[in-house]
Amino acid sequence: MNKRLLTITSYFYLMSYAFTVTSMGPCNARIAEAFGAGERAMGLLISAHFAGFIATTAAAGWLIDRAGLRPVMAGGVGALGAALVAFGQSPNLELLFFFMFMTGVGGGAVEAAVNALISTLYGGTRVYNLNLLHIFFGIGAFTWPAAAGYMLAAGVSWRALYAMIGAFSLVMAVVMGAQKFPAPQSGAPGGAREALAMLRQPAVWLLGGVVALYVGAEIGINAWIVRYFDEELLHGRGFSYRLAVGPAAFTVTTSMVLTLYWFSMTVGRVFSTAAGRVMPDYALLRAATLLSAVFGVAAFLVRDPRLALVFLTLTGLAFSGIFPTTLAMGGNRFPARLGLISGIVIAFSGVGNVALNAAIGEIAQRSSIRHGMLFAAVLLAGMAACAFALGKNGARERG
Repeated sequence: MNKRLLTITSYFYLMSYAFTVTSMGPCNARIAEAFGAGERAMGLLISAHFAGFIATTAAAGWLIDRAGLRPVMAGGVGALGAALVAFGQSPNLELLFFFMFMTGVGGGAVEAAVNALISTLYGGTRVYNLNLLHIFFGIGAFTWPAAAGYMLAAGVSWRALYAMIGAFSLVMAVVMGAQKFPAPQSGAPGGAREALAMLRQPAVWLLGGVVALYVGAEIGINAWIVRYFDEELLHGRGFSYRLAVGPAAFTVTTSMVLTLYWFSMTVGRVFSTAAGRVMPDYALLRAATLLSAVFGVAAFLVRDPRLALVFLTLTGLAFSGIFPTTLAMGGNRFPARLGLISGIVIAFSGVGNVALNAAIGEIAQRSSIRHGMLFAAVLLAGMAACAFALGKNGARERG
């Protein structure tokens, strides 16, 4: 096993899922127009992805403990790639929903497997290395919306964009399938009985509550923020600016708002990675969740686009360390079942996404996108409450 190569390729592996989840932001309005779908339908479409995500994550954790990481990692990203290509070719709304569900099936395996891999390879420094892994998720998440927005403005179809990212995922399936992985953990794999036993632990529900409310808000912002700026802050005027840098020139659109959101999260993960070496995991999580709740609510209370952008950026910075730190806390508290605890915690993120994105779409349909987003932001207070309720048995990591 080449640990260094496996680690580096895992970074690009997770970027394949970053491309998937951030495509909806710039493509939201175009997909809605292509199928005559309203806000409610678009909210349910996003929820369909995470319904598939839930269906896979807990099962992926069990499979990892039973069969090992390689088949789950290669098979998961291969399924994701095939579903993305098919999603982009959907001729009707019914198939669009089905293939969106299937992207969640593949994406759930990707998330569960890559986080379990890094937790296995770097057991002594999980907070540090999981934050480092998610820096690369952030790189994919902030570069792709800018590229997608540019291509859409240039006349490229949203269908072609999904074919591109699907092809990237299929390449990653080949890359991961060709490598050697750590052996499965010794002992019986964690099945339904062990998963239910783990769910009787209050800490699992608190970790799950943090992740469910965080990811629901994070992906809700990701999916709706471009439309929110276009339709409610800019009142349908739209935004397009031709920027020249020396001999090169490109068009800046409101998709750059989404890019800035993910860029701030990526920058924040650099600091979270360093903080994971000097702060107990519980303290890092408490600080991040509290600041996220404050900035998230402020971002959707203000009416000025410039102020909204400032608070959105601060929200991204505060969001940065929440997901990897929560996963690391799960691994630190249940080190004998890394695959199972990773799958359970990530499954909670899918539950949050299904519920919150359906709610955002419903509220947007009945009232406004702003009210839908504000609803998700207010729930971040519950996320912070879960973080503060977690015990203090985290320690500084070994360098």
